[in-house]
Amino acid sequence: MANFLNDLRYSIRQLRKSIGFTMVCVLTLALGVGANTAVFSVMNAVLLKSLPVSDPQRVVYLRTSNPPLNTGTINTNETFSYPVYDALRRQHDGLADVMAYVPLSSGKVAVRFDGAPEEAEGDMVSGNFFSGLGVEVARGRGFTAEDEGLHAPYAVISYKYWTQRFSRSPEVIGKTFYVSGVPLSIIGVAAEGFEGTEAGHSTDFWIPLQHRVELNAWGNPPDDGKLYQDDGTWWCMRMIARVASGVTKTQAIARLQSEFQTAAYIGLGNPQPGERKPVLGFVDAKSFPGYDAQYGKPLRMLMAMVGLVLLIALSNVAMLLMARNAARQREFSLRLALGAGRNELFRQLLTESLLLVAVGGGLAWMFAAVATKALGSWARIETSLAADNTVLLFTLGILVLAALLFGLAPLRIALSAGPGLVLKTSSATSNTDARNSRTGKVIVTLQMALCVVLLVGGGLLVRTLRNLQNISLGFPADGLVVFGVNPQSHSVAEGIQFYQGLMRKLRMLPGVESVSIMEERLGSWSSDNSAMMVDGKLPEIANGSSGTVRSNVIGPDFFHTLGVPVLMGRDFKDSDTASSPHVGIINEQFAKRFFPNENPLGHTIGSDNGQYTMAVVGVVKDHKYRSVDEEPIPMAWYMYAQIPITMKMHVEMRVHGDPLAILPSAQKVLQQIDPTLPLIEPMTQRAQYETTISQQLLFARLAGFFGLLAVVLVATGLYGTLTYRVNNRTAEIGVRMALGARRGQVVWMVLRDSLVMTAIGVAIGVPLAGLVSQALASTLYGVKPYDIFSYSMAVYGVVIVALVASLIPARRAASVDPLSALRAE
Repeated sequence: MANFLNDLRYSIRQLRKSIGFTMVCVLTLALGVGANTAVFSVMNAVLLKSLPVSDPQRVVYLRTSNPPLNTGTINTNETFSYPVYDALRRQHDGLADVMAYVPLSSGKVAVRFDGAPEEAEGDMVSGNFFSGLGVEVARGRGFTAEDEGLHAPYAVISYKYWTQRFSRSPEVIGKTFYVSGVPLSIIGVAAEGFEGTEAGHSTDFWIPLQHRVELNAWGNPPDDGKLYQDDGTWWCMRMIARVASGVTKTQAIARLQSEFQTAAYIGLGNPQPGERKPVLGFVDAKSFPGYDAQYGKPLRMLMAMVGLVLLIALSNVAMLLMARNAARQREFSLRLALGAGRNELFRQLLTESLLLVAVGGGLAWMFAAVATKALGSWARIETSLAADNTVLLFTLGILVLAALLFGLAPLRIALSAGPGLVLKTSSATSNTDARNSRTGKVIVTLQMALCVVLLVGGGLLVRTLRNLQNISLGFPADGLVVFGVNPQSHSVAEGIQFYQGLMRKLRMLPGVESVSIMEERLGSWSSDNSAMMVDGKLPEIANGSSGTVRSNVIGPDFFHTLGVPVLMGRDFKDSDTASSPHVGIINEQFAKRFFPNENPLGHTIGSDNGQYTMAVVGVVKDHKYRSVDEEPIPMAWYMYAQIPITMKMHVEMRVHGDPLAILPSAQKVLQQIDPTLPLIEPMTQRAQYETTISQQLLFARLAGFFGLLAVVLVATGLYGTLTYRVNNRTAEIGVRMALGARRGQVVWMVLRDSLVMTAIGVAIGVPLAGLVSQALASTLYGVKPYDIFSYSMAVYGVVIVALVASLIPARRAASVDPLSALRAE
């Protein structure tokens, strides 16, 4: 311990003596290790970490293929009917517990607690939800089977929501909590870290399965007010289960298959002729289902990119240590001459590297904490990304390897000359300097190759980003703000009256140009897709075209509010009411496919079941609907007052100035009508569209950042290597200049080394970049994998960086005074 403390004190003095060197090494380590920790932390939370439940290896999500025909399904393979849930929970042959859960809305719902209304995410769950999953309750209690059977007005809130909304007040238990206007009693707080079972969502509260319209599944009760329990035709429930002890997952599926297929047709009658039977399946509850498909490939690519950045960072620090310790060879020689052994020298070098790594690692951890939060926010991942033991071990592993590398890399230099060097002149080290120089050249050349790879990948993704951002939406999105409203109307007439009053009052606000409403929010990936009647019959589709048509229910002045040009006819008006002739509007694609070479105005369109028929009164220009990068397809719009869908709608407002500035006034208007309703997910319309390309935006920005970071690190490494070489060749340069060498020749001598390393690095990097480009092909938009411009700019960028990094050492070499250099020798 005494020897270690002596080594530590000496290391601190050495690092303080060369403060510039220390700062460069620490910052390089912090950036390289911190970036890797941040990306791995997100990958761990999203793809690797199991759900925070007891014995997660036996917990599975239930899935199905080939759901029965003629069912109302929320999701074709993830949802089930209530009879299926009821049948599976009663068996105990393959599954120990079956838990059901149903979102109260596809987004957030209105809640209120001692104040203004808010929005939060909530699920209805079975009584055994917490006990079956093995999730502890931090305060109060969870639900019971009796709570489910009685549809008890209780709520359990998440630890995260308890912290953010209630400041962890212990008095929250027993308080009344209003959800969609329904009073519920808070009976418990879930354990810290458990935030639900849905991918991408952090559930704020849970309630027992209810049987009322206000708290129905998904916030959208089917026609006639049907609830999830009424029969087996509405497949809206999600299920998660625990496999019984001593039973494999394959055995459990085999034992349940027959019972599941029987329960699947309860309420539906017999299967139709030729219909394939539904098949039950399991998905392991490792992290969240759907996350791998959504984030897996981008995160793995980002991990590979930051891995390359880490290689560059570690090799840079290793080169700097080698260069610095090469200048200490006489010191090491003297130590050896005085009796120091190889172990003592290695211990000293390892202590210095550990000190560097400890400081750099601490800074990297702080950088990673900030970067992880930013990554989660940019990617819209609501799941907790807090670092756990896996992330900590990953970071410590990197730091330990770095410490060993930094201790071993300079050791050969320290031992190369032996104790006799202390009696020799500096010229005796020329051979050692040459060997060290060759090692530095090889490292810098490989760094150049990696830099080319990162710049090409970053360039392709940045060009993709620009292409996505420059896509025309078909209307001016600036100046538009959108928010959701979910009134608790008990009839169609009440809903129409509510929205008429809301739009009338919003139009009166200062700065508001126009207001309208819509059922499906633009840029939310949501759409209603089905076949459509044209002039009283389903049209025949030729040439492999699809008969699918998108539709939306909207309000008056909708296209005027958006700024979408009306090519023929008119927009919807306030005078289009339930008692007036029913009218519809179509887009260009609809007119071209179903009314080629004729005027579509006056023709009729309607639902495929013949329930609704509308006369076409307008044709509008094609514009983006579900996402930024979608291709237009035929679409039709109905007037909300003529279609009985008046529950949750989205308000679209065009305003002058900052669109978000109108939201407080809009909230006041809404509270005047109903003080229990909040604005749901308010944002600008442009920001809503950007959510559909959020992954591409995030990926491109991070790739560009890592590419620039690699450039900075490579420039640092090249500059350090060339500076070290110039310093060691001072005597040689002095002799050359004394014998007549001109300054330009000396400058070219230094630049030539840099350009040779650059050329070799580019020759290695371009083929590697080609492989990376192919891997990125599926994420590119409007740019080819072998885009000449991206490759050219990457090569050009590396050459410029090499020249700039070489300029200062070259000028320093050219300014050497021959007499001073010879005197020093």
